[in-house]
Amino acid sequence: MKEYVIDTNITSFVLRSKSEAVLYQPYLKGATLYLSFQTVAELKQGALKDDWGPRRMQELEAYLSGLSVVHSSNALISQWASVMEDARRAGHRLEAADAWIAATARLYNIPLITHDKDFSPEACPSIEVICHAPE
Repeated sequence: MKEYVIDTNITSFVLRSKSEAVLYQPYLKGATLYLSFQTVAELKQGALKDDWGPRRMQELEAYLSGLSVVHSSNALISQWASVMEDARRAGHRLEAADAWIAATARLYNIPLITHDKDFSPEACPSIEVICHAPE
């Protein structure tokens, strides 16, 4: 069975039934999916910002309960530091939040699925990134 870390934007596409979700369905269907704690925080903050009501918040929690959330640990912190340094040495800058998500993929040595070009091969040379965002 395939395993992937999914970025916040992919999760958002699925939750909101956005057309972009179709690009990633072949990867998601039947796979084991992991979320960084950072993605969960971003999703919950976005729901609050958009004034989601109780029903939509329950749907979010139900969706999240079906995924494996990777919480902070010493191993993840070390991977975050390495991801940030790899990007810096390559002349790229990753946002701290993005680095947590990339570090999660690196920790488990599994691909990251994203629609964010910031996760370029140059910025994240140590992880496999699947991205179908237009150039």
